[in-house]
Amino acid sequence: MKTNFFEQVAGLKIDGNLLININSDKNGLMTVSAMLSKAGTIPPMVFTALSHELDEAFFDKLAEPVKQTKGLITNLDNYKKELDKAKKQPGKDGKTTTATTATTEDEEEIEANDTNDLFTQQPDESQLKAEKKLYVDDQLLKAKELAKQMKYVEALAQLPDPAEYPDQSELIEAKRAEIQKGKEVYDQLQEQFKD
Repeated sequence: MKTNFFEQVAGLKIDGNLLININSDKNGLMTVSAMLSKAGTIPPMVFTALSHELDEAFFDKLAEPVKQTKGLITNLDNYKKELDKAKKQPGKDGKTTTATTATTEDEEEIEANDTNDLFTQQPDESQLKAEKKLYVDDQLLKAKELAKQMKYVEALAQLPDPAEYPDQSELIEAKRAEIQKGKEVYDQLQEQFKD
C-alpha cells in the first residue's frame, strides 16, 4: 500500500521535530496530537476523529497551526536577538540598557508587521487546558499499558515532565512513583531468579 504521508509532512516545511502521538480507542475514534518540539512549551495540536476523517482533513487542519507556530518561533528568535543587541547598546546616559527597559525600533517594527500570528490571535485558555489535559491523560494511559507489559523504563520515559503541566503534576508524580515501585519489584524478582 502506497501513501503520501511523508510527502505531506515534507510539504509543511517544518524546521525542527514534529512529534506525532496517535491513540485509538475501541470505538475506532482516533486522537492525534502533533507538536513542534523546537517550540518549547507550546501545547500540542490535538485532533480527534475517525480514521477516514483524519485521512481526509488531517494535513489541511495541521498546516495553518504549523505555519503560525513557525512564525511564533521565528518571532521569539528575532526578539531574543534584538534584546541581546539592545543590552549591548549604550543608553542616553552612556550606560548599557537593561533587559526591562530596552525597546528598539526593530522590535517595534517586528511587532507592527506581525498582525497575523499567534500573538494577536490568543487561543482560548480553557481549550489549551483541555488539550494539555488530553495530552497528559494520553501519555499516562500509554505509560500504564507499557507498565502492564513490564516495560518499566519505556513507561517512565512516556510520562510528561510535571513542571510543564503543573495542573496535573501530582497525578504525573503519583503514576511515576507507581511505575517506579513496580520496576523495583520486577528488578528484585529478576535478581532472585538469576541466583
